[in-house]
Amino acid sequence: MLLRAVYFAPQNHDGSADSPQLHVTGGFYGELSAAWYVTPVISMELSLGQVSSFSSKIEGPGTPIDSGPIRMMPNTWTLQYHFLPDSVVRPYLGAGLHYTILSIQPVVVNSTYAIDRSNLGYVLQGGLDLRITRGWFVNADVRYLGNLQPQVTIDQGTRQITGYINPLLFSVGAGIRW
Repeated sequence: MLLRAVYFAPQNHDGSADSPQLHVTGGFYGELSAAWYVTPVISMELSLGQVSSFSSKIEGPGTPIDSGPIRMMPNTWTLQYHFLPDSVVRPYLGAGLHYTILSIQPVVVNSTYAIDRSNLGYVLQGGLDLRITRGWFVNADVRYLGNLQPQVTIDQGTRQITGYINPLLFSVGAGIRW
């Protein structure tokens, strides 16, 4: 069982006159994770992110448009390989899937912004556990959430904008293993 503080760092694309883009700011959120060890070196981890709001805007021609906060709940499932399972420092690599629940809260009353309600993609992960005592450990990891590219619908449904968010997640936490 692991409790983490996560920094959400979106990898936004630049907007142009031909292709406006959704830009999302980064920020912190909490996460609860549980891992099941299939063997001493292979584990499966399920991480549930806290629902968090991040500011967003649509950039393209002219002045950026404030599209309101986007609420996200990134959840990941990864299969991990632990290189040194009996060591004090235990590095690992992982890969898996993310399912991110999304909603948008328009700033303008009667606006017509809408966003995909969820997004499925892949996760790449690298991290390490530092054993403190027999059961307690500190964890740090970096994850990349690929294919987090929700569609935002504006102007009464006449235009769709893709948000290339694809964030890096930087996290630290403490946990217990029994």
